[in-house]
Amino acid sequence: MKQLTLARKNLFDRPARSIVSAIGVGFAILLVFMQLGFLGAVGETATQVYDRIDCDLLVRSPEYLHVFDPRTLPAHVAVSLASMPEIADIRSLDLGVSQWRNPNSGELRLVAMIGVDPARPALRIQGWSDLASRLRRPADVLIDRASRGDYGPRNHTRFGDADVGLESEVAGKRVVVSGLYDMGTGLAANGAILLSHNGFNRVAPQRMTVPQDERFSMLLIKLRPGVTAAVGVTAIKERLARIDGRSSELRVMTLKEAIANERWHWYTQTPVGFIFGSGVAIAMIIGSVVCYMILSNDVTSRLPEYATLKAIGFSNAYLINVLCAQAVWLALLAFLPSLVVAIVLYAVTSAYAGVDIHMPWFRVVLVFVLSLAMCGVAGVVALRKLTKAEPANLF
Repeated sequence: MKQLTLARKNLFDRPARSIVSAIGVGFAILLVFMQLGFLGAVGETATQVYDRIDCDLLVRSPEYLHVFDPRTLPAHVAVSLASMPEIADIRSLDLGVSQWRNPNSGELRLVAMIGVDPARPALRIQGWSDLASRLRRPADVLIDRASRGDYGPRNHTRFGDADVGLESEVAGKRVVVSGLYDMGTGLAANGAILLSHNGFNRVAPQRMTVPQDERFSMLLIKLRPGVTAAVGVTAIKERLARIDGRSSELRVMTLKEAIANERWHWYTQTPVGFIFGSGVAIAMIIGSVVCYMILSNDVTSRLPEYATLKAIGFSNAYLINVLCAQAVWLALLAFLPSLVVAIVLYAVTSAYAGVDIHMPWFRVVLVFVLSLAMCGVAGVVALRKLTKAEPANLF
């Protein structure tokens, strides 16, 4: 307790200097919060489609890259699997990216596309009972309310009910906005539309280069009650192997595995994941350097005081504990303001960027632990000066 008290008095002995020190460390902690927030948003937006899928297993192409570049698989596979006793329901899903023309400016923008069967949707979409009736024609599309203003809403800011009936082009084909839905746009594009399977095949550029019998991006399978995922995967792989040689190469996995693989892909194999992951490490290094400079300067300015303590019998271990405690106090002083500012910045970024960034409790705990580690490492490095404090330094 005496060491904690001495460390606290050392830190708050000069209030102005302490505030400046806390601002420096707090800025580094804020950087960690923001980089982790962006990195978390990468994972969450990458799985927005998967999070709305209601299935037990997925079948997708072995050439699958990510959710909006899934490649294709033979359509006859669905017919072959539908008769299996382990399967209760099987539905198809189309995913891809195309070019959307802004109806106001004529500029082209990448748009994410989702193709479903309106009568048997593969995704959980709020208000689908009403929206399904709006996809009667291949030219009808539903546009995500989160699509950016540069996709051409009438108010030039955000899509709303006033945009129903708006005409545009996708891949050079005329389309009509027949309704709106809420899901989120993700990382593949800043805008997203939902179409029927026929509408998707009409405007998907990649479908023009694949055989006519390959018309689905992935199959979503619901198992019968009592059938485990492991049993279902084994049975489906055996059936695929009996269909033809190419079908045996199709990948079968659980929904949880697909979500984990998608996040891992965006975290480790894309520039955006690498940038934000590196940003966390850089923020930690910056924080450690700032904290070291603060503690090192404090040790230098108080060297005669530490030398006096050693002269009257206090050990190096005692003084080291004082400095480590001071590093902990510094982390505590900087953490709470950084947390408050990070929550505000999360809300502002979410509103303007159209990407949902929130503050889960485990991130708060993680950053708090990282803050203590950051200041602790700085304190350990600064110990070199403290161990040199000798009574002779008083003269």
